[in-house]
Amino acid sequence: MATDYAFIRAYGKYIEAKESFVDDEVRRARRQNVGEDVYNYDEATQTWKRFPELEAKAETGDEEAAEMVKKIRAIMR
Repeated sequence: MATDYAFIRAYGKYIEAKESFVDDEVRRARRQNVGEDVYNYDEATQTWKRFPELEAKAETGDEEAAEMVKKIRAIMR
């Protein structure tokens, strides 16, 4: 079992995505050679969302982001 792109994999579980979706996202990340800290590709802006940015958002008091960070971290344990 591959262990790269752990945030993408955890986010996939968080949103209850099909395994094929997660595999496609991981392949895209590998092809684009993006950092291991990405968790989702935003089709609208054609950019990767980075987990540290989500954590920073949570630290500023964004409750939705904080809950998401908490749940993703729990999945990763």
